[in-house]
Amino acid sequence: MLEIGSILAEPATWVILTITALFFLYRCGTKNFNTFSNQGIPGPKPIPFIGTIWGIWKQNMMTVGRENVKKYGNMYGSFEGTQPTLHVNDTEIIKSIFIKDFDHFINRRKFDMGGTKIFRYMLTSLEDQPWKDVRSAVSPTFTSGKIKQYSVQIKECADQRSDHFHKIAENQGKIELKEEISILTMSIIAKCAFGMTIDNLGAENDPFIKKAKLISDPPGLSSPFVLLLFILPSRLLGWMGKKFFPMEAWQFFYDIMETMAKERLNNPQKYHDFPEMTRELITAYTKEVNGKKVPMWDGEEIDELVTAQAVLFMVAGYSTTSYAITSSLFLLARHPEVQEKLYDLIMSKMDQHGDVCHEMIQDIPYLDQVMNEVMRMYPAAPALERMCNKDITYNGIHINKGMLVSVSPHALHYSEDYYTDPETFDPDRWSPENKANLNPYAFMPFGLGPRNCVAMRFAQEEVKLILSVLVKQFRFFPVEETPLKITCPPGIGSMDPVNSTVGISARL
Repeated sequence: MLEIGSILAEPATWVILTITALFFLYRCGTKNFNTFSNQGIPGPKPIPFIGTIWGIWKQNMMTVGRENVKKYGNMYGSFEGTQPTLHVNDTEIIKSIFIKDFDHFINRRKFDMGGTKIFRYMLTSLEDQPWKDVRSAVSPTFTSGKIKQYSVQIKECADQRSDHFHKIAENQGKIELKEEISILTMSIIAKCAFGMTIDNLGAENDPFIKKAKLISDPPGLSSPFVLLLFILPSRLLGWMGKKFFPMEAWQFFYDIMETMAKERLNNPQKYHDFPEMTRELITAYTKEVNGKKVPMWDGEEIDELVTAQAVLFMVAGYSTTSYAITSSLFLLARHPEVQEKLYDLIMSKMDQHGDVCHEMIQDIPYLDQVMNEVMRMYPAAPALERMCNKDITYNGIHINKGMLVSVSPHALHYSEDYYTDPETFDPDRWSPENKANLNPYAFMPFGLGPRNCVAMRFAQEEVKLILSVLVKQFRFFPVEETPLKITCPPGIGSMDPVNSTVGISARL
């Protein structure tokens, strides 16, 4: 004991112990940092424990991927803490990851929210076979026939909101697109995903808009503390994640859906909306047990599954379609020749169809060209991610199990490798004769493959129908406040344009 005591009393001992501890601490904070350098893959230099995400809260995530592709090329590596992420902008590898080798990349990134009831059955949170089962059950809610039913509800909401647009055109002559379109898209989602018609939507302190904005752009994600979500051990994320995400806003919509489900329980009325269709499909979904087909889920699970998908439909649909329609009207205001061509085509179909409707928008291919070009220039997703669940190698590049692979749609859509003059708004690049020359794997506004956006067809219907309703009645044009481009504030995933003001006037 005396020898140990005398050793510990020596200053040299404490110097050695300190150096040893610092060495192991450094090794812990830099593990995996040779993952990409050993394979000759470039990327930003990581910081111990932090990785390459320092400053993420003050970066515009819609453009940072594009900047990195310009700097490092079509494949580069980054680190969230010590966890490696491979960024890909090569369409052959994108095709393999999202489609060809999908069984190696089934799951998305998942923030562990500790099994929170609100999130655990959402399609975005489910993994592996449970995801496959729910996806298979829910997908038929977006067939052509179902979309046609939704289209009637979308049109009703658009017509009702048009009266307000007429007042804006008459009294102000200019419109803040994001604010007004967000109210319209919320009314549509409330109708389709919740079966509700909301009075005074958009009024001061309106809880629907207020809480939807909290969910789509949580203030905590623009704080330096957001780094903790990426560098803390997963066992702490269930607690930490709830501090960054507005749980009271999520609970608000979850409670509405639960209440509505209880009210409908013994009501024979048919609503033809998402919750009703989803419940019918999930209830009918079966599995085989001992040679017999039995329901896949029990009554309590069905209730939670339907509620979770309806809330997800609301949140995802509100922010993304609002951004897409805002961007569309902004670009049409900036390009009057495109707007007038679209208007002429819409009016040419009035005698045949009587009014804007599902059949009419299918009869105007140029509408798809405009929509595709808008979504190329202003994709709603800052990143599309897949988690590798089996080791795989592409052209000598090894992707380990557990590695995250990320694609920046913004970088992909502005790549000169895939698009001529990508800075120019040109719907004609999507014309039938030109579209065949475009790389189908270089266009990812809704993702690709089996795990793409399940509501893609609904979103496309909503965008095209609303554009038709509004362009038919109004002319949009630049005013002094109109910026040259739509820009979004810094923060992870923010899609709330800083300024989207344009002029508006009623067509005679």
